[in-house]
Amino acid sequence: MAPNPAKNKESAPLTRFARKPWFWGPLALILVVLIILTQIDLEAVKENVIKKVASETGMKVEIDSIGFGFSHGLGLQCKGVKVNTPEGNHYSVDRLDLLAAWSPLLSGEFKIKSAALEHPVIRLEIAKASEQPAEREEPKKDTPSKEQGPVSPEAINSTSQKVTETPLTIDKFVISDGVVTLTRPGSSEQLLLNVDGTFELNRNAGMDISAREVKVKTGAMMLEGDGKVSNLMADNAGIAINVKTGGFSLKDLQPALQFFEVLEVPVENLEVDRLLLKNEFPLNSLSKIENLKNKMAGHIELKIRNADLKDNISIQSLEGEGEWAKGLVSHNFSGSALGSEFNLNGKLSFSGLDKNSVSNIEWKNLDLSNLPLKNGMSWRPTRGTISGKASLNGPLPKEAHRLNGSFEFNTTGLVVEHDEQIIELSQLTGRGDFDKGQLKHAMQGNVWGGNFDIQGKLPLNKDKQILDEQIKWSGLNIAQLPLPASEGWHPVEGLVSGNLTVTGPAPDTGKSFAGQLEGSFNTQNLKLQNADKTLSLNQLEGSGDYKNHQVNYDVKGDVFSGTIHSDGRVILSASGSSPPVLNNRIEFANIDMSQLPIETRPEQGSVSGTVSLKGPLPDAEQVFNSNLSIGTSFKVTDLKISAGNLPVNIQQLEGKTNLLKGKLTHNLNGNLFGGKMLTKGKLVFLKNNITADSDIELEHINLNWVPLVFENGPSSGTLTGKLNIKGPLPSDGKISPALKLKGNFEGDKLVLNENQVETLKLDLTSAGSTQAKFDMQGIKLDNRNFKKASGLVKVTEGKIDLTNGKVWPMNGLVQLGGNFKPETGSYRIKFKGDKLKVEELLPPHLAGPLQLSGFLTGTLPQGTATPGLPDYSKNLSGKVRIELVDGAIPQLGAVEGLLTLLNPTTAINAKKEGLSYDYMGGDFEIAKGVIHTDNFEMKSPQVNMNVVGKANLVEDTVLAQVKAMPLQMLDKTIKAIPLLGQILGGGKKGGVIETYFKVDGKLSKPDFMLLPHKSLTEKPGSILKGLMNLSK
Repeated sequence: MAPNPAKNKESAPLTRFARKPWFWGPLALILVVLIILTQIDLEAVKENVIKKVASETGMKVEIDSIGFGFSHGLGLQCKGVKVNTPEGNHYSVDRLDLLAAWSPLLSGEFKIKSAALEHPVIRLEIAKASEQPAEREEPKKDTPSKEQGPVSPEAINSTSQKVTETPLTIDKFVISDGVVTLTRPGSSEQLLLNVDGTFELNRNAGMDISAREVKVKTGAMMLEGDGKVSNLMADNAGIAINVKTGGFSLKDLQPALQFFEVLEVPVENLEVDRLLLKNEFPLNSLSKIENLKNKMAGHIELKIRNADLKDNISIQSLEGEGEWAKGLVSHNFSGSALGSEFNLNGKLSFSGLDKNSVSNIEWKNLDLSNLPLKNGMSWRPTRGTISGKASLNGPLPKEAHRLNGSFEFNTTGLVVEHDEQIIELSQLTGRGDFDKGQLKHAMQGNVWGGNFDIQGKLPLNKDKQILDEQIKWSGLNIAQLPLPASEGWHPVEGLVSGNLTVTGPAPDTGKSFAGQLEGSFNTQNLKLQNADKTLSLNQLEGSGDYKNHQVNYDVKGDVFSGTIHSDGRVILSASGSSPPVLNNRIEFANIDMSQLPIETRPEQGSVSGTVSLKGPLPDAEQVFNSNLSIGTSFKVTDLKISAGNLPVNIQQLEGKTNLLKGKLTHNLNGNLFGGKMLTKGKLVFLKNNITADSDIELEHINLNWVPLVFENGPSSGTLTGKLNIKGPLPSDGKISPALKLKGNFEGDKLVLNENQVETLKLDLTSAGSTQAKFDMQGIKLDNRNFKKASGLVKVTEGKIDLTNGKVWPMNGLVQLGGNFKPETGSYRIKFKGDKLKVEELLPPHLAGPLQLSGFLTGTLPQGTATPGLPDYSKNLSGKVRIELVDGAIPQLGAVEGLLTLLNPTTAINAKKEGLSYDYMGGDFEIAKGVIHTDNFEMKSPQVNMNVVGKANLVEDTVLAQVKAMPLQMLDKTIKAIPLLGQILGGGKKGGVIETYFKVDGKLSKPDFMLLPHKSLTEKPGSILKGLMNLSK
């Protein structure tokens, strides 16, 4: 058969490859190894492994089967491996691959180089933490505390020694699909962990341990990473760890937190999208925490979202990274929280915020209504946004005096609520710098229609709170200020500007301010208002300062078309236990009194003056009896004011007063009512009354105003006089017996209704009672003229007595005496007249000499606007005797009717010429307004009359009998027959030509009726007896 060229071509390369020596060498080696392996007793190897692990570690190991395996290289493959530790933990592995070392294998030994575990199952019991941790010993004050690290030096040395001295020669350890179950003693709670990873031991001079592709998973949360312990046996041994996760939520983390009994976490919801952690540190730094913080280096990357903190703070997103080295963490994070975007970066110390650190934060458009503020705060923002940034460089907060930093912010549309009041700040900006614990700040804003600026320094060290603040404001609308409601005077309109400087230590709670205040202000078009009045101040400005518990001030302004200026000082008690002490002065000039917001406002007038206050400020009810000295001086010009119906015109009034310890001294003088007035003296304010010791002088005071106050007072005339008042002033309508009055007055040309007094002199004295001696000249009463009148009036409590009263008509004298009780209106008067002319007292009814005497008692009418005769007569009683001789009745009046009945011719003649009389008189008794008489008699050339009867002045009635004898008819008869005249005309036994009449009806207009039964045949004794019965 001919050779196949193609086949030869294929076999040629294989032949050449088989002839190569590097091909046959390894193959021969493998055959040698296989021959050696067939000589190894695997059961003996298993027993050796179990014994060696047990002797070296104390662990009990069980292996179901053992054989050779090649999945990870040449090695042993163990199945059904179970391990029990002395601590009671259990381990199991479905398959354990042990990789053999080549060099020992060639010499006939089988040494394990690496181990691979497939589906190991480990059950570990985690001991409970001590419920009551051991009390830490307080470090001595002289010895700085050395905080222990997480691992003691002894533990580090022991572990390193165990690793290096272990006879196990496994250099690589692989775990696949491992399951670790963590349990707690006495609890059914457990935590399941899925573990994968590769662990290698490099036995060089320093010995390294590394972990690669490590994965730990619990639930939906997985952590991946690697790590390395290098130079384990050297002094510079170090640890490096890298961990990352793809993301988890707080819900995924909850089982682990619950297992480890972490009951409180600061978040209610959290989603972590990315977490990357790298960390390196020397192994020996684990023994000291400060050493670990300073030598640890690493990196972190973090991305979270939807984090809801329990303080009602919501972080929508947070992303950033950080690096740490030499004890400092450099960080840069950004995100959004509370609806605002923010950025946070800087450097922080692992040792805490009390070490030097740098922090920068910036935020934009933070909605202030989203801030989780505590309930019960008096100030709360309800609307507005804020943007800003802050930078801190220094320790927080233990060493606040070393703090350095800065901040700035601005707000828009800010609305703040305070005690149900709403304050709007359309704009607020600010900035500040921290320097060695001192905050230098500045804020500007718009509020209440104006602007404000606050600058200053504020120390952050609470032990030394020294303030240094400057506050300025301009154009604030007073109507918008959140002032407390008040029924007293309060501002309602105007603009205010000013400044205030505050320096000194901040006061503790309840303590007074021990620093200094200095400021000034000015207002424009200020209006103050109370319940029903308004006060306008066109301009008001002032300045002041406070230092060493003393207030100094100076205020001036324009008000009521005049000016006002007040300055002085107020000394405050350091402890607050004493009242303020004043030393103040108030000056006012050209104040238009018609603009004053007082109850009775003058029509016009101007006032200028001063008020000084010196001494401790008392309570309002103690002002009159305090140690505060109140001095005043004033001058009033052209004052026109109405006091009720009384118009008061004061051309000028000026004076001085001073009040101290209940004593008011005064010295006033002025021109009013066309004259002059002066008063000088003192008033003493006691607990129950006011006592006076004052002199009053009047000069030609016009009395034309009196009827406007007292209806029955004088309407014209002038008054001049002096009066000294000494003693307690009347109170509650009562006059004290201790009140003493002394003085004299003189009235000139007094007019009282239709009555006139040319001159009046009054001497007033009091000694236990008030007495007034009066003397009047040129009197005219109801068109009746009197020469003069005099008397002594004595005023005692509830009673006025008149003694030695005398009235001189143009003829004769009337003597008077009596008393009057104002409270009841009752009176009693006794009188006696001599050598009087009745026509001067009762014109035109009677004429002739008059003698009268008697007394009257009664009560003046009360509660009646216009009382008449019945009102005055209701309680009128007394006795009166009247005697008139050689007179006439010019106007007959009621007698005319009687004379007409007697003799018409006599009546006609008497009406023309009047009725003359030789005598007329009698006695009258008055009881409750009823007048009784039984002896009224008139003897006249024309007629003789006797009257017996009564008249009721209250009811205006009369009832009487009149016996009359017409003497003209008798005269004609007796001229013809003298004896008959004696018989008819009467005599001792009475006459028979007598006529009897009955008078009744109205007293003002009586009726006369002839009594026909009285005849000539009746005995005169019977007639007189009948007349006498009429009076009963």
